[in-house]
Amino acid sequence: MDALHNSSSESDPKQVLTSKECEPTNFRNNSHSVRILEDLQSLRKNEVLCDIRFETDDGCTTFGHKNVLMAASPYFRAMFKTRKIGKTGNNTVNIRKLDSTVLQLLLDYIYTGEIIVTKENVQVLLPAASLLQLDFVNDSCVEFLQKQLDPLNCIDIRAFADLQNCTELLSSCEAFIKKHFLEVVKSDDFLSLSSDDVVKIISCDDLAVPYEEKVNKLQY
Repeated sequence: MDALHNSSSESDPKQVLTSKECEPTNFRNNSHSVRILEDLQSLRKNEVLCDIRFETDDGCTTFGHKNVLMAASPYFRAMFKTRKIGKTGNNTVNIRKLDSTVLQLLLDYIYTGEIIVTKENVQVLLPAASLLQLDFVNDSCVEFLQKQLDPLNCIDIRAFADLQNCTELLSSCEAFIKKHFLEVVKSDDFLSLSSDDVVKIISCDDLAVPYEEKVNKLQY
């Protein structure tokens, strides 16, 4: 009995830890949030516990969890707070501004933190990300387009940036045009610029052309 008592005493944490000072230690499971998102994505894919469904004009339906979407997107947060979705048995939202493909891409991003940007989807992905206020996706699209800039496409990308009110991309395009002006001016797309835009570009002090050529173009 005494031996059993001694063994119990030795294993008592209160007695073991009184022998020296012991500071509280914080432990962090770095894979915890990733695993949670993976499980939530699996639940969504299998339509488990989903409390919201989106219908797009192309006839497709996509499911999700309101709490996840609200946490990731100010757009969804405002939508679910202002509309009586789910409170009266109405858990369907028609998304008219997005097609099912881009909506699926953005919902996958919300649940995984990953997005694949391609030359085929970037022009629909950027405005969609802007609509849903997904800043990381928006910035990723901008970075993707910045890396694609060349003398043949910079005018078109500039027009797209202007249409989307994307000031960062617009500034990048204008800087590229000024730096590569002698190449850009040879492209057919340069003719699509308005006279005001042309004057604005060639009037810049940092236009990358010899001074004489700049003067001649201004006179022209």
